[in-house]
Amino acid sequence: MTTSIIALVVVLVLLAVAIYPKKSNTSQSSSGLPNPWDSSSLRVRQVREEADAIADEFRRKAEEAWRAELRQKASQLLADPK
Repeated sequence: MTTSIIALVVVLVLLAVAIYPKKSNTSQSSSGLPNPWDSSSLRVRQVREEADAIADEFRRKAEEAWRAELRQKASQLLADPK
């Protein structure tokens, strides 16, 4: 009985963490516009933006896969009749 209550609490906490939205990136300027006084060249900025976009996409896919695996494990723990 106690084990099932602990397992239920753990599953609920894990689901809450999985559902909670990620923090937004605060490294961008508050207006979202590029800084016109940036001394880096246009090509460097383009490469940096592309790298950031690729990193964001990879992070999104990794989080999506992690949440799917977490949901599967949680459903298995809830369905386990111990």
